[in-house]
Parts: sequence; structure tokens; C-alpha cells
Amino acid sequence: MDNQEMRRLKEQLGLIDYKINYKTGVHLGVIEDFFSGKTDELDPRDRQRIEALLTAEAKKR
Repeated sequence: MDNQEMRRLKEQLGLIDYKINYKTGVHLGVIEDFFSGKTDELDPRDRQRIEALLTAEAKKR
């Protein structure tokens, strides 16, 4: 999943940054910077955790 797909999916699901932080353990500042477009860099482990959460949330709906 590329950066734009992740951002678009987050918007479609209506997830807030804090919920992503709580469920993945990724630092809130990293999540805020990534989803605001301030940075496109994510640690591979953080990216994997966020992608897994987004995928799981999409399957619930």
C-alpha cells in the first residue's frame, strides 16, 4: 500500500490519529506528521503496523 492509499483509506474509515496510535503503538507525532503530509517517511515496522490496522478496520465495515 502506498502513502496516498493509506491516507485515503484513513479518511474513508474516519479514523483519528489517536486511535491509530493507541491500536498500533506507533508514536502519535509520527502518525500526525505522516497523515498530514508533513513527511512521507515511515519506519518499515511502523508502516506494517499501520497498514495492518487500516486493513483490519476496512474489513470490519
